[in-house]
Amino acid sequence: METLTQNQALAAGGILGGMLATVGVATLIVYILMIIAWWKIFTKAGEAGWKSLIPIYNTYVFCNIIGINFWIYVLAVPFVIGIIGAIVGTQSNLVVILQAAYVLFIDILFAIKLGDAFKKGAGFKVGLFFLPFIFYLILAFGNSKYTGATVKK
Repeated sequence: METLTQNQALAAGGILGGMLATVGVATLIVYILMIIAWWKIFTKAGEAGWKSLIPIYNTYVFCNIIGINFWIYVLAVPFVIGIIGAIVGTQSNLVVILQAAYVLFIDILFAIKLGDAFKKGAGFKVGLFFLPFIFYLILAFGNSKYTGATVKK
């Protein structure tokens, strides 16, 4: 096995550092755009935009916007994950898979309910799930109107 020279190692480190910096900057830009999109979505739904900036409280307000009971959501997440762990055993890879499936279910539910609150079709809801950084911006800056959460009884 051949070892790298000092110049080769420096070049490789420079390339890796450049790639990491590029990914970091791109992530920061997407994060800032998502903050702006959430602010606008909250405003369209009749809430103050600053509420989108406070962790946990923003989820509470978001649940109200899309018509999901926040307390059931908050209590169900650890409860369901705990039950999955207890049934399957904490050392099993199946626990991780089932927990990820539950979080995936919640993400899908949020996309569907947000689409419903703005009277969007199935294709837009799929976009909200798979490409939220694009579709949240479309929702925020497009001509979409908040029509209220749909609560089924």
